[in-house]
Amino acid sequence: MSGDKRKWRLLALFSCVALATGCGVDSGCEGGGIDGLIPGVDGGGPGESPKAQSLKAYKDDINADEAWHLLRRAAFGGTPERVQEVVNLGLTQAVEDLIATKPEPAAVTTLADTYESNMPKRWLVHMVEGPNPLHERMAMFWHDRFATSRRVVSGADDALAVLHWQMLRANALGNYKEFLEALTLDPLMLVWLDGGNSPKDNPNENYAREFWELFTLGRDVLYTEDDIKEGARAFTGTLLIRDNGEPRRPVFDIFKHDETPKSIFPGRAAPENYNYETVIDLTLAQPEAAQYVARNLFKCFVHDHPTDATVQALADMFVESGFEIEPLVRTLLQSEAFFSEDARNNQIASPVEHWVGFARTLDMHMSSEDSQGFLLDRLVNDLRDAGQELMNPPGVEGWAEDDAWLEDQWVLNRVDALGRFMDFGPNRTAGLPYHLLPDVSQWDQRDVREQMVNAIADVFHLTLSEDEVAIYVEVLDQNGYLAFHLEDPERQPQHVREMIRLMAMDERVAGR
Repeated sequence: MSGDKRKWRLLALFSCVALATGCGVDSGCEGGGIDGLIPGVDGGGPGESPKAQSLKAYKDDINADEAWHLLRRAAFGGTPERVQEVVNLGLTQAVEDLIATKPEPAAVTTLADTYESNMPKRWLVHMVEGPNPLHERMAMFWHDRFATSRRVVSGADDALAVLHWQMLRANALGNYKEFLEALTLDPLMLVWLDGGNSPKDNPNENYAREFWELFTLGRDVLYTEDDIKEGARAFTGTLLIRDNGEPRRPVFDIFKHDETPKSIFPGRAAPENYNYETVIDLTLAQPEAAQYVARNLFKCFVHDHPTDATVQALADMFVESGFEIEPLVRTLLQSEAFFSEDARNNQIASPVEHWVGFARTLDMHMSSEDSQGFLLDRLVNDLRDAGQELMNPPGVEGWAEDDAWLEDQWVLNRVDALGRFMDFGPNRTAGLPYHLLPDVSQWDQRDVREQMVNAIADVFHLTLSEDEVAIYVEVLDQNGYLAFHLEDPERQPQHVREMIRLMAMDERVAGR
C-alpha cells in the first residue's frame, strides 16, 4: 500500500475518533494533525540493515525498548512491570520463560470453559488472562496457516472446534511431523476439507491439494495435479463416525483405503502403497518442506524479506532437530535479525492481536460480571466486524495480513474494539487504568494533563513530539484549556478513554 493511501485511511480514522471526542480534524485542534499523530505514514519499504539476515545470538543484556519489542512480537505485549522483568532476566532467560509451559490458573480455565464451544470468547480468555502468551501466539499462527472453520459444524459437532483449538495449542511449539499427523486426523479438518468423505472408489482431492499448497510446500512448489490425484488416494480410508450422539470421531478403515501403489513426486520417490503417515514422511523428506516452515516462521517473527541463505540455515536446523518447532522459534527470538531495524514496527497486527496486546499492556482483566458479559460480547462482535473472528477464517488460505487489515470499515471497527475497556490493574479497577495515571484530583491541571499523555505513551513505548503531545492534550481539553475540568467534569473519564484509544491506533502500537 502506498504511503498516500495509508495516510488517507488513517486520516479517516482520526476523523472518526476525533468527532467522537469533539476534536475534529478541522475543528481548530492544534498540534499538526494526522502527520504529527501518525508518524512514518509515507515511509517506503525497509532498507537492509547490517544484521537483518543474521541468526547469530543477539546480546543478552537488552534494554526496555528491546524487551518491549520481544514481548510485542512474541507475547502480544506486556505491562511496564513485565518489560522490566524481561530486562532483569536477560534475553536468553526471557525467551526460555516465554517458551516454558506454565500451568493455567484454575480461575482462567474455569472462566474459559463456561463459554464451551463459543471459541472467540473461550480463546480470548486464555489470550488475555493466561500465563502462556507465546503459546497462544503460535497457536494463532498455525490457525491462520492451517485454516479451519467452526462454521461447517453444528449441534453435537460444535465440540469439534474446541478439539481443533486444543490440538493447535498442544502442537504449536512441538514436533511438526506429529502436528501434521494430528492435523490430518483432526475431525474439524476432516469435515472442512472433506477428508472424512473420501473412499477409495471416489477419493476427494481437497485435503491433498491444501496439504501441499498451504500446509507444507507452498503454492505450485514441487507438486503437480497428478501428485494431488495420487495423494488423494493415499489419504483415503479415514471415516468420521458418531457414537450415541457424541461428536464425530475419526477411524481408519483399511477396506476404504486405496491399497494400490501411488506415484508421488516421480523422479524423487518410487511408487509405493502410501497412506497418510507415509505421505507426510515423503513430504518432509523434500527440502522444500523445511524451507516452507522456516520462511513462514521468519516472516512471522522477523520481517518479510529473508534471503534464501537465511531460510536454508533455518531449514537445516529444522531437519537436524527432527522437525521440532521450538528450536526455530528460540533461535529467531534471540537472533540479531529479530532486533535489527528491519524487524522493528514492520507489521500490522491483526485485530485480535492488537486488542490482546492492548489489554495485556494496560493490565486489563475479565474479572467483573460486566467484563465477562456485556463488554466481552461487544468486543467479540467488534473484532468480527474488524475482519477477524477466531476459529472462523474467511477461507482455506486464512486471513489476509498486514495492509489488508486497513480496509476502511475494518479499521473503524477496530477502533470500536479498543473502546471495550474492562478491568484494569492489580485492583481490577473498572473503566480506566488509574494505576498508570496521576490522581484524579490533579486532572484539572494543565501540566498534569501532559503527564497523563506521557504516562500512557511510556506504557506503549512511544516517543512523542511536542506537536503530538499537544494533540493528545487537546483531546483531554475538549475544545479548550478549562473545558476538561470545569465545563463538564463528569466527562473526564470519557476524554481519557478517547485519548488512550486514539494513542492505541498509532501505527507504532497498532503494528508490532
